[in-house]
Amino acid sequence: MNTALKLVFFLARKLVGIAIIILLIVLATFIAYDMANIYVVVNDGLSQRAETIIQSDDPADLNRFFTLKYLNSDTMFRSEQFKDYNIQDYNYELKIKKLWVWPWESETEMVVEESIPESSWKFSITEEMRDRLIAAQMPPEQEQDEVSDPDLEEGTEGEENAQTETQQQDQEFELEIPNPYWQNGEKVIELRKVDGHWKIDGIVFVKSIQPEQEASD
Repeated sequence: MNTALKLVFFLARKLVGIAIIILLIVLATFIAYDMANIYVVVNDGLSQRAETIIQSDDPADLNRFFTLKYLNSDTMFRSEQFKDYNIQDYNYELKIKKLWVWPWESETEMVVEESIPESSWKFSITEEMRDRLIAAQMPPEQEQDEVSDPDLEEGTEGEENAQTETQQQDQEFELEIPNPYWQNGEKVIELRKVDGHWKIDGIVFVKSIQPEQEASD
């Protein structure tokens, strides 16, 4: 009798151990699946969000990655900070810092570092922006030289000298064109499961980062 009980207890412990191992494998599989989906959604969603904002495109195509509530509340889609720039290229960088989700959760958060290094922008500016910058940056003495001098109007030699002097001053005047600006920083990405699919439901800015300085350290 004792032998039979020992055998039953032994088999029971083995079955419980096997069940726990199977449960852990299933749990790990679901966790890995969710984390992989979240990674793709955040990586593709944030990069396409940046592209949409920079190129002033329609954000409606981003509904695969973002909830409707977020798309309607993100003021960056209506921002005009890039309207005077013609952006040809830039380096978008996204670094995942923290991510965890349990299979039974329908909401979670991811911590990322998002940036576009200042030196990576390749762009031109509109004529309207160029005119504004010239008006703001032109030295006062150059503006005075643009006013015609009565003494120089009497002879062609004086006019030629004036034109030559103006050209020289124009060459010396170097227009300072500001780079486009992106909010480089650490951010918390809020995610929510909608109809079985993870979507970005919020972006919370935490702190600024300087990616170029970090890369050089």
